[in-house]
Amino acid sequence: MKVLGSAAMKEADRKTIEEIGMPGAVLMETAALRVVEFILSSRPEAKRLVVLAGPGNNGGDGLAVARLLTIAGFSVSLWSTVKPGGYRGDAGINEQYLENISFQFHRILDQSALDRLTEDLSRAELVIDALLGIGVDREVEGLLANIIDIINNSGLPVVAVDIPSGVNADSGAIMGCAVRADWTVTFAFPKPGLLSYPGAEKAGDIYVGQINIPSFLVEHETVDLLTAGQILNMLPPRPKSAHKGNMGRVLVVAGSPGMSGAAVMAAESALMGGAGLVYLAAAQSLSPVLSARLVEVITIDLPEIEPGIISSASAKRVLDKAGTCDVLAVGPGLDPGKETIGLLEKLIKNSPVPLVLDAGALEALNGRMELLKEAKKTPVLTPHPGEMARLIGTSVQEVQLNRLELARGYARRWNSILLLKGFNTIIADPDGKAAISPTGGPALATAGSGDLLTGLVSSFIAQGMTVENAARTGVFIHGLAGDFVPEGRGHMAGDVMKCYKKAFQYLEKESEGRAKKPFLQRIRPY
Repeated sequence: MKVLGSAAMKEADRKTIEEIGMPGAVLMETAALRVVEFILSSRPEAKRLVVLAGPGNNGGDGLAVARLLTIAGFSVSLWSTVKPGGYRGDAGINEQYLENISFQFHRILDQSALDRLTEDLSRAELVIDALLGIGVDREVEGLLANIIDIINNSGLPVVAVDIPSGVNADSGAIMGCAVRADWTVTFAFPKPGLLSYPGAEKAGDIYVGQINIPSFLVEHETVDLLTAGQILNMLPPRPKSAHKGNMGRVLVVAGSPGMSGAAVMAAESALMGGAGLVYLAAAQSLSPVLSARLVEVITIDLPEIEPGIISSASAKRVLDKAGTCDVLAVGPGLDPGKETIGLLEKLIKNSPVPLVLDAGALEALNGRMELLKEAKKTPVLTPHPGEMARLIGTSVQEVQLNRLELARGYARRWNSILLLKGFNTIIADPDGKAAISPTGGPALATAGSGDLLTGLVSSFIAQGMTVENAARTGVFIHGLAGDFVPEGRGHMAGDVMKCYKKAFQYLEKESEGRAKKPFLQRIRPY
C-alpha cells in the first residue's frame, strides 16, 4: 500500500478526475460513504452526532457525511466555518443540495458562535472532524484554534475525516494545535503525517477508505505501508521435503562480558524465524555460559585478547565459516572497542554473504560508516533512534522529527538497508525506496528486543529472501509478535519471541479476512 504526501495525493486526485474521467463529486461522495461505513460498523450506538466542516474539499466531505448520516437515521448537527454560498466546486454541489432540502446549517463565523457550539457538543455522543484537510502548511490560530480546543475539551470521541485538523500530512507536525481523534478515516492512501509522531498520536486508529483512485496512478511512488498480505506473499516456502540443511544457515558474532544474553537472544530468534542451522561465534571464555543456555544453537569459540573480548585476528575464522553460511549477523552484545573495529573492517570488506549489523557493531562503526560502501553485499543496519543520533551527530529529537527523510538519506549515503527502529519502524533502501511497518508497540520497549530483530531478519535472509524483503518481513513479524504480548507491564523480550509462532499463524488468517473487506482497511493488522 503506497504512502502519499499531500502534493502526491492532490496529483492523484487530479489525474483521476481529468485523465481517468471520474467526476470529483463522485470521489467526494465515495469518501463520505467510507466515513459513514466506519461509523455504522464501529459506533452504531451513537444517536446524536456533530459534524464540523471547514473550507475546501475536506469541508465538502463533511457536508456529504452529514447528509448521509442523516439518511442512515442519526440525529446530525452540522456546523460550518464557511459563510453561506462560500463553498465552490464539488463542495459547492453538496452545499447547494443541503440548502435546497432545507438542511439546517449552523455557521461559526466569529467568536459569538462558540458558546452555542459548546452547548451543542454537550448533548452529542460523537464528533466528526472535517475542519481542515491535508493541505495545512501554516499555524492554526484564531477562530479555528478555538474550535479545535472546544472539540478536544468536550471529552467526546472523534472521527477525523482524512486527517485530524491541524496535523501536517507530510511531516506529522502539529501546526499550532490539532484535533485529538480516536479514529481517522483517510482516503485512498495513508499519509506520512499519520504515521509519524506527533501526528500519529493525534490520529488514533487509522483506516484507509478506497475512493476509486486507481493504484496504477501511484506505482512510481517510493514509500509503502506494509500489509499482512504483502508479508505473507514474501515469506519463503517451507516444502514438505525441507530439512535443516536447505532452510538456511545463520552465523552470529556476538556477546561480551555481561552481554551474553544479547547473543543468546539473537541466535534463538534466528532459529524461531525458521533458519535450519544457527551458529553463534563468541569469545572462547563465554563458551561455558553460552553452551549451557543454548541447546539448538551450535557455538563456535573465537580467540580473545582478554576475557570475553574477541580478537580482530578472529576475522579469518569468521570469514571461513561465513563462506558456508547464508548471512552474517554481527553486533548483539558485542564490545565496541578497538578490537571490534579491526574485526569489523575485515568482515565488511570480505564477507561473502550479506551482513546484518546491530548494537556493538554500529557503535564501533561510529565515524567510520563509509566503510559500508566497501561491502560486497548490501548490508542491513538496525539502529534505534539513539544509535542513529550518535551515528549522524544529532539529537534523538531531531531524528524523531525527520525519521523518514533521514532514514532514506542515510540508506543512500551508506549504501545499506537501514531499519530505523521505533514506532512505525522505517525500512529504507539505498535506491531511495522505503517502507513503514504499522506493527509494534510498548512490548518492544525492553532490553533484548533489538537482538531478536537482528536474528529474525538474518533468518529470513538465510532462507533465501532478498535483503530488502527480509528486512521488511522481519520488522513486520517482530512488531506483530510484540503486539500479541498481553497489554500492561511484566513482560520481557523473551515473551515477544514466544509470540513469533502466533504471528506466523495469524498472518494467513488475517490476510484472508482482509480480502473480504477491500473498501475500508485498518492499517494495523490486529
